[in-house]
Parts: sequence; C-alpha cells; structure tokens
Amino acid sequence: MYSIFKSAKMPDPDRALPDRKQSIEVVDRHFVSGNPIKGPFAPHMETAQFGLGCFWGAERKFWTIKGVYT
Repeated sequence: MYSIFKSAKMPDPDRALPDRKQSIEVVDRHFVSGNPIKGPFAPHMETAQFGLGCFWGAERKFWTIKGVYT
C-alpha cells in the first residue's frame, strides 16, 4: 500500500501479479500526431519508456519535443 510515510519498494516475486498472456489492444495511430502506435519502426529509432504520475497530463509535454515519434 502507498503511504507518504514509507518509501515505495518492489513487491516480492510471490506477491507480484503474473505476466499477461495477451497484449493490450491499442488504436493504430496516435490521436495527436497521427503516427503509428505499433511498429515496425525505422531502424534508426530507439525506444524510451517513462514512468509518470499523471500520464495524460505528462504525455502532452512529449508531443512538442523534437524527435519524439509516438
């Protein structure tokens, strides 16, 4: 459980949720950029993943960064 008085820590393997067997369905294209959401992507592109608190508010900041594709 989250608390402002305790630091977050990774759960023990026996308490973690199991892996998913199927992919989560997503739309084909990004709503704002119109770029494809799923690959294959050009060979020169790299992947970066970010953990953000309020995803919807934080994602829009990336829409204006040069080089961010989808």
